[in-house]
Amino acid sequence: MNMNKKFVILLIALTLSGIGYAQTVQIDPRLEKAFSMEQLQRMQKESPITIELLNYELDYSWFIAEPDMMQKEDAIDYLYYKDPETGDRAGMVQKIEPGKVNIAEFYYERPYNNRVYYKVGKTGTIIGFYSNKEMSEMFNGMKGYSHE
Repeated sequence: MNMNKKFVILLIALTLSGIGYAQTVQIDPRLEKAFSMEQLQRMQKESPITIELLNYELDYSWFIAEPDMMQKEDAIDYLYYKDPETGDRAGMVQKIEPGKVNIAEFYYERPYNNRVYYKVGKTGTIIGFYSNKEMSEMFNGMKGYSHE
Protein backbone atom coordinates (compact mmCIF):
# COMPACT_ATOMS: atom_id res chain seq x y z
CA MET A 1 0.00 0.00 0.00
CA ASN A 2 1.46 3.37 -0.92
CA MET A 3 1.90 6.24 1.55
CA ASN A 4 -1.09 8.25 0.26
CA LYS A 5 -3.49 5.36 0.82
CA LYS A 6 -2.09 4.76 4.31
CA PHE A 7 -2.49 8.46 5.13
CA VAL A 8 -6.12 8.50 3.91
CA ILE A 9 -6.98 5.38 5.89
CA LEU A 10 -5.36 6.85 9.02
CA LEU A 11 -7.23 10.13 8.52
CA ILE A 12 -10.57 8.33 8.14
CA ALA A 13 -9.90 6.22 11.23
CA LEU A 14 -9.03 9.29 13.32
CA THR A 15 -12.12 11.14 12.11
CA LEU A 16 -14.40 8.21 12.90
CA SER A 17 -12.84 7.70 16.33
CA GLY A 18 -13.30 11.43 17.05
CA ILE A 19 -16.96 11.24 16.05
CA GLY A 20 -17.48 8.21 18.27
CA TYR A 21 -15.70 9.91 21.16
CA ALA A 22 -17.86 13.04 20.88
CA GLN A 23 -20.99 10.94 21.05
CA THR A 24 -19.86 9.12 24.19
CA VAL A 25 -19.03 12.24 26.25
CA GLN A 26 -22.27 13.19 27.95
CA ILE A 27 -23.07 16.75 29.00
CA ASP A 28 -23.78 17.01 32.73
CA PRO A 29 -27.08 18.96 33.02
CA ARG A 30 -25.60 21.06 35.83
CA LEU A 31 -23.42 22.80 33.23
CA GLU A 32 -26.54 24.49 31.85
CA LYS A 33 -26.25 26.93 34.78
CA ALA A 34 -23.07 28.31 33.21
CA PHE A 35 -23.45 27.62 29.47
CA SER A 36 -26.26 27.59 26.94
CA MET A 37 -27.18 24.21 25.47
CA GLU A 38 -25.94 25.50 22.11
CA GLN A 39 -22.50 26.25 23.60
CA LEU A 40 -22.37 22.86 25.31
CA GLN A 41 -23.34 20.97 22.16
CA ARG A 42 -20.73 22.87 20.14
CA MET A 43 -18.06 21.98 22.74
CA GLN A 44 -19.26 18.38 22.73
CA LYS A 45 -18.83 18.24 18.97
CA GLU A 46 -15.64 20.29 18.55
CA SER A 47 -13.79 19.60 21.80
CA PRO A 48 -15.30 16.73 23.78
CA ILE A 49 -12.36 16.76 26.20
CA THR A 50 -13.53 20.22 27.30
CA ILE A 51 -16.92 18.78 28.27
CA GLU A 52 -15.16 15.95 30.06
CA LEU A 53 -13.04 18.45 32.02
CA LEU A 54 -16.06 20.62 32.89
CA ASN A 55 -17.96 17.54 34.06
CA TYR A 56 -14.97 16.52 36.19
CA GLU A 57 -14.68 19.98 37.74
CA LEU A 58 -18.30 19.89 38.90
CA ASP A 59 -17.48 17.13 41.37
CA TYR A 60 -13.76 17.26 42.00
CA SER A 61 -12.57 20.87 41.81
CA TRP A 62 -13.88 21.97 45.19
CA PHE A 63 -13.95 20.82 48.80
CA ILE A 64 -15.32 21.84 52.18
CA ALA A 65 -12.39 23.38 54.04
CA GLU A 66 -11.07 21.97 57.29
CA PRO A 67 -12.10 23.69 60.55
CA ASP A 68 -8.66 25.29 60.93
CA MET A 69 -9.58 27.59 58.02
CA MET A 70 -12.17 29.20 60.31
CA GLN A 71 -9.31 30.99 62.04
CA LYS A 72 -8.72 32.87 58.78
CA GLU A 73 -12.42 33.56 58.19
CA ASP A 74 -12.11 37.35 58.44
CA ALA A 75 -9.77 37.40 55.43
CA ILE A 76 -12.06 35.23 53.30
CA ASP A 77 -14.65 36.66 50.89
CA TYR A 78 -18.23 35.43 50.70
CA LEU A 79 -19.34 33.08 47.93
CA TYR A 80 -21.79 34.51 45.40
CA TYR A 81 -23.93 33.12 42.63
CA LYS A 82 -23.08 33.96 39.04
CA ASP A 83 -25.65 35.77 36.95
CA PRO A 84 -26.24 33.30 34.10
CA GLU A 85 -26.78 36.03 31.52
CA THR A 86 -23.97 38.45 32.32
CA GLY A 87 -21.51 36.20 34.15
CA ASP A 88 -21.28 38.86 36.86
CA ARG A 89 -21.54 38.34 40.59
CA ALA A 90 -25.14 38.06 41.78
CA GLY A 91 -26.73 37.21 45.17
CA MET A 92 -24.75 35.77 48.06
CA VAL A 93 -24.86 32.00 48.59
CA GLN A 94 -26.53 31.52 51.99
CA LYS A 95 -26.01 27.75 52.33
CA ILE A 96 -24.87 24.71 50.42
CA GLU A 97 -26.16 21.20 50.80
CA PRO A 98 -23.61 18.39 50.43
CA GLY A 99 -24.60 16.21 47.51
CA LYS A 100 -26.43 19.09 45.82
CA VAL A 101 -23.58 21.51 45.18
CA ASN A 102 -23.41 22.85 41.62
CA ILE A 103 -20.31 24.99 41.26
CA ALA A 104 -21.48 26.04 37.79
CA GLU A 105 -23.85 28.39 39.63
CA PHE A 106 -21.09 30.11 41.61
CA TYR A 107 -19.03 33.18 40.88
CA TYR A 108 -15.46 32.36 41.90
CA GLU A 109 -11.91 32.75 40.74
CA ARG A 110 -9.50 29.89 40.20
CA PRO A 111 -5.89 31.14 40.22
CA TYR A 112 -3.27 29.09 38.44
CA ASN A 113 -1.06 28.29 41.46
CA ASN A 114 -3.20 28.94 44.55
CA ARG A 115 -6.31 27.53 46.08
CA VAL A 116 -9.06 30.00 46.84
CA TYR A 117 -11.58 29.92 49.70
CA TYR A 118 -15.02 31.45 50.19
CA LYS A 119 -17.38 31.73 53.16
CA VAL A 120 -20.88 30.36 52.63
CA GLY A 121 -23.22 32.94 54.14
CA LYS A 122 -23.26 32.92 57.94
CA THR A 123 -23.15 29.10 58.12
CA GLY A 124 -19.54 28.78 59.25
CA THR A 125 -18.88 26.66 56.16
CA ILE A 126 -15.94 27.48 53.94
CA ILE A 127 -15.68 26.07 50.43
CA GLY A 128 -12.29 25.76 48.77
CA PHE A 129 -11.43 25.51 45.10
CA TYR A 130 -8.29 23.79 43.86
CA SER A 131 -5.91 25.83 41.71
CA ASN A 132 -5.92 25.44 37.94
CA LYS A 133 -2.58 23.67 38.19
CA GLU A 134 -3.93 21.15 40.72
CA MET A 135 -7.06 20.62 38.64
CA SER A 136 -4.99 19.96 35.54
CA GLU A 137 -2.84 17.42 37.39
CA MET A 138 -5.87 15.70 38.93
CA PHE A 139 -7.73 15.50 35.60
CA ASN A 140 -4.68 14.30 33.71
CA GLY A 141 -4.04 11.68 36.41
CA MET A 142 -7.62 10.46 36.13
CA LYS A 143 -7.25 10.21 32.35
CA GLY A 144 -3.90 8.44 32.69
CA TYR A 145 -2.00 11.27 31.00
CA SER A 146 1.48 12.15 32.13
CA HIS A 147 2.97 15.61 31.88
CA GLU A 148 6.53 14.43 32.44
